[in-house]
Amino acid sequence: MPSVPLRDLIRKRQDIASVVTALVGSLGAGTTVEDPDGALLFGERDGSFGSRCAVMHDGEHLGWVCGGAHAPAVAAVLEHLAAKEAERKTLANEVLHLYREVNLIYSFSEKLASTLDLDKVAALTLDETKPLIPATDGAVMLLDEATARLHCVASFGHAYPAARDSACPEGLFASILASGQGEIVNDVVADPRHVLGGPAIASLMCAPLRVKERVTGLIAVSSSTPVSYAAADLKLLNTLALQTASAIENARLFERTVQAGRDRERLASLHKELEVAGCIQRAIVPSRFPPFPERPEFTIHANMTPARAIGGDFFDFFLIGADRLGFVIGDVSGKGVPSALFMAVCRTLIKATAQAVISPDACLGRVNRVLASEGVPNMYVTAFYGVLDTRNGEVTYCNAGHNPPFVLRTNGSVEPLEPTGGMVLGLFEDTPYEAGRVVLEPGAGLFAYTDGVTEARNLADEEFTTSRLLPCLARCAGQTLDVVIRRVGDEVAAFVGPAPQADDITMLALRYLG
Repeated sequence: MPSVPLRDLIRKRQDIASVVTALVGSLGAGTTVEDPDGALLFGERDGSFGSRCAVMHDGEHLGWVCGGAHAPAVAAVLEHLAAKEAERKTLANEVLHLYREVNLIYSFSEKLASTLDLDKVAALTLDETKPLIPATDGAVMLLDEATARLHCVASFGHAYPAARDSACPEGLFASILASGQGEIVNDVVADPRHVLGGPAIASLMCAPLRVKERVTGLIAVSSSTPVSYAAADLKLLNTLALQTASAIENARLFERTVQAGRDRERLASLHKELEVAGCIQRAIVPSRFPPFPERPEFTIHANMTPARAIGGDFFDFFLIGADRLGFVIGDVSGKGVPSALFMAVCRTLIKATAQAVISPDACLGRVNRVLASEGVPNMYVTAFYGVLDTRNGEVTYCNAGHNPPFVLRTNGSVEPLEPTGGMVLGLFEDTPYEAGRVVLEPGAGLFAYTDGVTEARNLADEEFTTSRLLPCLARCAGQTLDVVIRRVGDEVAAFVGPAPQADDITMLALRYLG
């Protein structure tokens, strides 16, 4: 069966079915669509004979278009629609794979954090590896720097007996230890680094255990019969190795230090991991402004200031076709690493869905169903998503429990955007969402923010509130968007004073230029 059957395209996708109906209807009777076996999928046969054009996608025969001189054009449209459907399915699968991989890493990290026993850490790593990577044998080996020996602390299969010391490492293992880079060797016997008399393996994949710049050991998985390991397998093994190396280092520190010393070392390690996570989080949101210098119809600017090393706020903007700009701002419940992971998943899911679903209410509805079906406990997100038509300034939007943005008019007035009343994302699968609409005249804009702005508190426990935000925005009339955001941030900081920042502060401003 073709990867994108015409039957599914026409009968299951209502948007595509309407396109085909309109196109074939305009060409008159006699134009039909058939599957590869000639079964009628669309139209009515009238007994006449005309052109019969194949519908192809990536070398696959999807079906036929039969009719007059317009049959090739209809076939070309169906091929285009099939390509778009295949692209949508690929993107959805990638998003789902990313979401599951993030969940896997988070779950693995939680398990590692629950033990400081070195043998248990090594065994847990292999337990996580076996269901994911095909292998008959595997081992976690640690390097004794004093004796230059690899010591097998956990294994499965028969190639790497537990508690065995390898001689001074040679061959493949020595090469990987020296380079500090993981490798795939799908034909071990043919590799010139293979040492005769070593483990009886045909294919090998190995990743170093790294602590900063120091290699402390290896994770090896192998097969006694030839297999073809792929780059994705090595990426996963490297990810597990990175988590394992940190966990093993923590276990060794625990064994060598007293309780107080162990607590200090774990705290330092946690701070380092949070700093790295913060850098990663900042890297996944747009940071180059102006982001679209070649587009004179609009300008956009945004800023995010986490309350901790990592936060749960996010924003994004992206072009949808040639004439639409999608923009989103959101706030995940909670704080810390779980919120940051959920934030990355939500941002990616909204952006991917927006490319296939232009309507903001349909987009957030689909995202909500995915998040709610996964059932992550106590996690939800507020979000505002809008789409600007760059041809006429019309903004269609949907609000999922988020603070309503403000409209910045050209006369300097500031007014709240009409609410649509949507529920937060991720709690209930059947939640309905409604779209709103506003038209921006040239020079007008929108200012969106998270509750970290209006709920910022000073030492007297007073909130900044919208009553201070509104006049601040009015005073910024005529200013560039980066100045607007900077001045709002300055006024919030002046109001809060020496009080610690309690919540993430994120702002996004958009202006339609005509």
